[in-house]
Amino acid sequence: MAEQLAKWAVVDGTVVRHMHYGLRVQVSSGEIGVVDRAEIAEGRADSADWPAVGSVAAVVGAGYAGSQLRLSTRPSHLEEARRRKLAAES
Repeated sequence: MAEQLAKWAVVDGTVVRHMHYGLRVQVSSGEIGVVDRAEIAEGRADSADWPAVGSVAAVVGAGYAGSQLRLSTRPSHLEEARRRKLAAES
């Protein structure tokens, strides 16, 4: 089993599929997670504005729903994750 992505960890992920509910993204461990459509942008983002399949995007680990990895690409979540990392390193 792949190592689980820690909550608030920022990693690059490759968009592997668009779904009606959001994105399926593969992270470096090989694990595939979900970015819910509400977690793609700060406001409403139409699917035409979602990152393209095959593109690489920074994602934040948002925990697990059962065994399903949840991710976010919201800029505010990326900023918060980076703040937390800096605070932990201080």
